[in-house]
Amino acid sequence: MSTLHTVQLQCNTHVQISNDGGDLSSDAGMTLMVEFLHQIKFDTLLHATVHFNDTRTRLAHDYHDVLTQKLLMNVAGYLHDNAADTLRLDPAFQALMAEQFVSQPSLSRFFANISSDNLLQLCELLWQISRLYFTRARQRQFILDIDSTHSDTFGRQEDTAFNAHYMAYGYHPQVIFDHSTGLLLDALLRPGNTYTGKDADQFLERTFDHLAQLPLRAEVIVRGDSGFASPKFYAACDDRHYGFIVRLKANAKLGRLAEAKVNDTTLDTGDTVSVYHELNYQPITWDRAYRVIVRSEHIAGELAFWNHTFIVTNLEATEAQRLFPLYQGRGNVENDIKELKNGFGFDQTDSSSFVHNAARALISGAAYNLIQVFKQLFVSEDPRMTINRLRLALFHTAGRITRHAHKLIIHLTAHHVYVNWFWLIMTEIQALVL
Repeated sequence: MSTLHTVQLQCNTHVQISNDGGDLSSDAGMTLMVEFLHQIKFDTLLHATVHFNDTRTRLAHDYHDVLTQKLLMNVAGYLHDNAADTLRLDPAFQALMAEQFVSQPSLSRFFANISSDNLLQLCELLWQISRLYFTRARQRQFILDIDSTHSDTFGRQEDTAFNAHYMAYGYHPQVIFDHSTGLLLDALLRPGNTYTGKDADQFLERTFDHLAQLPLRAEVIVRGDSGFASPKFYAACDDRHYGFIVRLKANAKLGRLAEAKVNDTTLDTGDTVSVYHELNYQPITWDRAYRVIVRSEHIAGELAFWNHTFIVTNLEATEAQRLFPLYQGRGNVENDIKELKNGFGFDQTDSSSFVHNAARALISGAAYNLIQVFKQLFVSEDPRMTINRLRLALFHTAGRITRHAHKLIIHLTAHHVYVNWFWLIMTEIQALVL
């Protein structure tokens, strides 16, 4: 039980504050999220996708309910398990959930039960949440951004390793996002010293198989940085007749070829100039030739005459001048990764076990995807709104719970700044048909 405090303010000695308000909650706005999960039949989806090997003889809480609790905690911004000890007494969550929230030790036992098979199922959950929106929107054009990121570890956690790029110990997960919706299509936690593009072709295949399940034939372009420049990566896209644009690292031969293309270009060092060329370039490691485009830039006032940037693509019909802006659009994936990590705790490694940390990352990803679908459906005017703004405007809303005639009533504050928006979204959620 929390210690009761009463404090007189120094800024105004006529005012005291105390935490003895009774059945009040700062999370009454989470009614939107719980109602949303009901409307999309999330419980049915979860039971069909994730299967726990539960050997307990006395089941106080079903593990699917525990997983749903962890998802709601992540959505609400309570990223650490110890918050469960307080939230299980929160009157709003008690009113909203069929089962009472479990405590922190119960969450620990839940993660201890997770197996490597569950990791594949949690990856499938990422896709099934995404599929809900893609099917409803009849989306058929996809620009996929593949990237890697870093998750810090502390102490001797399993499979932690030093990553020279980040100059830190940790894990080095791969992720794939859909550019237009920001949905996380797949994620894979890896030891920290794993190279960026290692087995990226196999990682892509799972997403390609998922896209093939959609009712409309998908048109796909995959974008990746130079860490993904490999013949196997190109072939994985070719085999599905999907496009790709990947940056190439500069090397001596590419440099010579690029310089030869601009030798005859008249250049005034006071001008900023960009020129585009295609190069006749095929290393012996490539199974076939691909278009290699170079953008040669001179920035006004710089001493260096030309700076060359290279990309490789199998998009034959797209003009060179259009390919670079198309590739540069992948910069938004850094914002998606930042939101995934800072907003949902994707990079939190609270367990000593690699499998359990991978499960934490994937559950964070599932919470992230639920919010992305929520925003696409109900916040279409600003679908890139951050979770922190959603929490402030909608989820962290004060409420008081009363009981009357076998019913629980959640009374929201009468002075909610975003009250009209709240009720508009509640109306749209209850009218949702998938």
